[in-house]
Amino acid sequence: MAHLARLRRALEALVTLLLVTLVTYFLTSKLPGNEGAVICGSAPVSCIRHEDMVLYLNHPFFARYLHWISNLLTGNLGNTASPPVPITTLLKQDYPVTLELIIYSQVMAVAVAIPLAMWGALRANGTFDKVTTGLTFASLSLPYFVLGPLLVLLFTISKPFNWFPGVASSLPSIWSSPGTNLDVMFLPSLTLAVGSVAVYQRLLRADMITTLEEDYIVMARAKGLSTSRILFRHALRPSTFTVMTVGGVQIATLITGAVIVEYVFGLNGLGSALIAAVSSKDLPTVQVITVIVAVAFIVLNFTIDQLYAVIDPRVRRARAV
Repeated sequence: MAHLARLRRALEALVTLLLVTLVTYFLTSKLPGNEGAVICGSAPVSCIRHEDMVLYLNHPFFARYLHWISNLLTGNLGNTASPPVPITTLLKQDYPVTLELIIYSQVMAVAVAIPLAMWGALRANGTFDKVTTGLTFASLSLPYFVLGPLLVLLFTISKPFNWFPGVASSLPSIWSSPGTNLDVMFLPSLTLAVGSVAVYQRLLRADMITTLEEDYIVMARAKGLSTSRILFRHALRPSTFTVMTVGGVQIATLITGAVIVEYVFGLNGLGSALIAAVSSKDLPTVQVITVIVAVAFIVLNFTIDQLYAVIDPRVRRARAV
């Protein structure tokens, strides 16, 4: 039964992904402009006709869609509209920046949110809990395009706190120069992490308050186990379901936030590439980046769904019935 459930969820993920590609292609195909005209520029009309034929633009919608999706499945992502550069080359240059930004921000968010939530749940409605609750609510009201410039002003321009590189600093590979890479990425990652800290801390705190009232926690306390052991060994794991679920949903918010953060800090990631593609009416690049985001969202949520059984044996037993 468990194998059938996993298979069903995998099929649901595939169907969802197919629908996302269909909707993405449909909506982008309705945008004003013509890919052939963008590629040809001021060239004769014959050039536009040739590009329309090459790109399948003179075919019915579903024929164009099937041609496009078959190219995607075979790894042929096409070229950018102008100048014509393979989209795979563009992605190889830009996706590591966005991936690093998201990973760094979530590591920061989890590292800060877990201790805040655990201590707040242990001393619910105490002074520390009230202060952190106020701060997290305040941080949720700070949009990226406000927080980012503030951090730039405070920590790259204002003395004596100009500790980090400025906007549009050169970003070396983490493998060649990890120290400089982390230095450049710290403020952008912090900007993206602040909102996640607030969400994770509030959800984990609420779940841990409920968990700490369970009978097995009371029994652990009666046995004389230390508070830290109870929190980390017995209360934390069953309290992470909601956080994991929201973490999967957060990927869409993080991608959206990455677009703004990359623009504010002058980072050349997928967000910057998407903005440039929209500005230049580069529909092939917009389509591919949108599909990549959708694939990441669906795969991550499917993976989290499978991790539930690893975290809590009760879920594993329920699926086996």
